[in-house]
Amino acid sequence: MTNHTPKVLIVDDEDYTREYFRNILADDPYQLVFASDGKEALDTWSAHNFDLIIMDIRMPQVSGMEALKRIRSSDTDTMIIMVSAFGDMDSVIDAMKLGANDFFTKPFGSIEKIRLDIQNCLDRKWLIKENYRLKKQVEEKAGGCNMVYASRAMASVVDLASRASMLDSPVLIQGESGTGKELIARYIHRNSSRRAEPFFAINCGALSETLLEPTLFGYEKGAFTGADKTTLGYFEAAGGGTIFLDEITETSPLFQVKLLRVLQEGEIMRVGGTKVIKVDFRFISATNKELASLVKEGSFRKDLFYRINVIKVDMPPLRDRPEDIPLLLEHFMSEACEKNGVGTKEFSPAAVAFLKGLPWEGNVREMQNLVERLIVLSERRLIDAEDLPPEYLKMHEMSSQEADVPLNYDQARLCFEKSYLKNLFLCAESDMKKASELSGLDLSTLYRKKNKIIN
Repeated sequence: MTNHTPKVLIVDDEDYTREYFRNILADDPYQLVFASDGKEALDTWSAHNFDLIIMDIRMPQVSGMEALKRIRSSDTDTMIIMVSAFGDMDSVIDAMKLGANDFFTKPFGSIEKIRLDIQNCLDRKWLIKENYRLKKQVEEKAGGCNMVYASRAMASVVDLASRASMLDSPVLIQGESGTGKELIARYIHRNSSRRAEPFFAINCGALSETLLEPTLFGYEKGAFTGADKTTLGYFEAAGGGTIFLDEITETSPLFQVKLLRVLQEGEIMRVGGTKVIKVDFRFISATNKELASLVKEGSFRKDLFYRINVIKVDMPPLRDRPEDIPLLLEHFMSEACEKNGVGTKEFSPAAVAFLKGLPWEGNVREMQNLVERLIVLSERRLIDAEDLPPEYLKMHEMSSQEADVPLNYDQARLCFEKSYLKNLFLCAESDMKKASELSGLDLSTLYRKKNKIIN
């Protein structure tokens, strides 16, 4: 948190309610402002920046619902808690649809619960402001690329990429699938002296060798069936730009020889051609494998490895930079809502904490796909942990169980068996015969273990 004193607007036409909030929040470090109806609330809101508004739904002149609608038409960041009479759930639902973040019901319940809900709303407001600040800071450094991070690990990557962009040496980007290797390659290009020229990204694993070579080298008319005209390849078309080869380890030894010659000599020959053509481009490659190990195994050429591995950028997996997760969730949610024409949604603090504890084996790409999926699955504006798909809830449960495994061997074995059997019966849909077939254990053993370990 910062030293900023949260500014809270209390709006209610009843003196009692305004005094109630004044009293219960007297010991909290908030700057309280009061309004007696919706019109006064709108006038006050337009003249000041508030972190939180607590507002009654039913008021004379301008209702709380109308004030909420007008505020949300231009302000999506201020937290708003609506106050309703007990049993008026229809109005509460309408308010949440209009963008309210939470609600209280009259007569009020636990004072501590109300104070906690207010603090949670202010925490979310602070998180939004911090996200904006960090995103602006990152965008200033990112040269137009949508890189979102707060971690030291990613800051080191961006720093190295920035220094690499000032040179013209080959760059090798290594990291797990989904970590953002192409994004870093684009960042290097956009910050380099070649930024005005093309950037071509080619996934070597997605093209067969018969397609990869003509795609990169180009081909002469009549070089093969269907080659009805001479066509430039990316090496030639780059014309001073950047070529990015992803999954370079998926290329064949023969292709690697041809690529090495291009990088050494700066020249190509089109497929079916006889003329040597000079080419000029910056070369960046990437792999999700340990390239040095492949060289030792003999499955990747050593001379090509040394040629492309001049500047090496290691992309950290998402699980090693949990401090980036809240920023990325907010970024992908905003991006997905805008792309799909959906009203603004956000993650609750509990959901963010939950997601920070996941392994993210698919890294940033997995997170982006999850957020887009939640846009469709969740009807609520505020997405909580319980709104996540079942496989994520199960993944978290298994991670928690792994973290709680005892050191004693017999206890650990019992813990494993219990976890294994629960998962087995879940997959078998509690059908003991199916569980027996899946596990290879006979029915009597399964019944005995179930009664002894689970029941």
